[in-house]
Amino acid sequence: MVGAGALGGKSLLSEGEKKERTAKIKEYRTLGRTGFKVSDISTGGPADEALLSALLDAGVNYIDNAESYWNGKCESIVGTVMKNRDRKKVFLTTKQVIYPYPGMPYKEEENTKEGIKKRFHKSLERMQTDYADCLMIHSVPDEKVLKHEGFHAAVKELKAEGKLKHAGISNHGSVDPGQEETMGKVIMAAAEDGRFDVVLMTYNHLQEDLSLDALKACHEKKIGITLMKTNPVGGYLGMKEAMEKFQKEEKEIPKYLKEQLPIMEKKYEDAQGFLKKYNLEDPQDIRNAAIKFCLNNPKVHSVCISFRNFEDVDKYIGLSGKRLTEDDKTALAVYSQAFGQFYCRHACGICESSCPQRVPVNTIMRYNHYFAAQGREKYAMELYAKLNKSVANSCLNCDGACEASCPYDVPVQKLLILADRNLTLA
Repeated sequence: MVGAGALGGKSLLSEGEKKERTAKIKEYRTLGRTGFKVSDISTGGPADEALLSALLDAGVNYIDNAESYWNGKCESIVGTVMKNRDRKKVFLTTKQVIYPYPGMPYKEEENTKEGIKKRFHKSLERMQTDYADCLMIHSVPDEKVLKHEGFHAAVKELKAEGKLKHAGISNHGSVDPGQEETMGKVIMAAAEDGRFDVVLMTYNHLQEDLSLDALKACHEKKIGITLMKTNPVGGYLGMKEAMEKFQKEEKEIPKYLKEQLPIMEKKYEDAQGFLKKYNLEDPQDIRNAAIKFCLNNPKVHSVCISFRNFEDVDKYIGLSGKRLTEDDKTALAVYSQAFGQFYCRHACGICESSCPQRVPVNTIMRYNHYFAAQGREKYAMELYAKLNKSVANSCLNCDGACEASCPYDVPVQKLLILADRNLTLA
């Protein structure tokens, strides 16, 4: 996860936006057996110094990060902002990929105990700190990686040296197409393993069924639970914008998609009419309810949000300590009925095994989520360009086996084609 904002560290936001914030964190929860009380609203991979400072001033004290986020720049931003603050009051994480990993070149020595320690020390240097509260295996693809000997040997030594306090994992579903080990299975295996203290996982009101068993397993083992991809609303809005852009383009739209766009547009119009009927036209109302849905779960310790601007600080920090109301439940139920079919569930991947082209559906739709819902267009396009698998443009002349196998009736093929247009700016 990478926070949106002005890349490069120095804020590009106007001085007028740098006012004193009024929203403050209202609730802190004990992060499982770590014993650390973390803010219920947290942030990930900050890309703007002023924005991160505002979040810390508001009481946010959990920062998710990774060595790969903007090639270490997000860690450097943390270092710059934290150097004049009380380090012990903030829970800092970083993450490392265990190779091989799609689209990420590496040298074999980077996977050894010494290689992992070397990478970790570089993270500490960038964050200008003597220790990290947690080192996570980034986007764990399967149970085999959970038991990586080099990682655990490195963790043991780093703890002994006082450089590290805890180990953890992140997971948001399959990395390779057809991967059978789901997010839930991997996280439950991590809980059973016993060496991981914190997890970062996907959870929201539209895919609750994919996460409940994992939440329960972690809770029973007193593992800290932090969440990402908690707000599925932006996906619909992003796809709607992509469709409108498609139709305004002067170049010829591929025949297949040209035939499908009116069908998709009719579905969107029907869904929008449904929202109007229930007076739920403001997307922010649904976003707020989606966040409160996650905070309402007592097993959850912190919801990690990608803050894009100072306005987001006021909006989302203001949800701290809030619980789901009956009106919120109604709003989510209406939204789910109207737009649930347009959300390709993060960490699902059910359809991938049916794809004859082995398109990494879960990965592509995650990248498009960064592009359309989080405003991280450049980052998403860079990730997409690195994929060495068949990409979504191979879907144009396919029979759509993915859609036939989707239990949620998602128009996967159409969404993949629109994602390809976004991520290549074709």
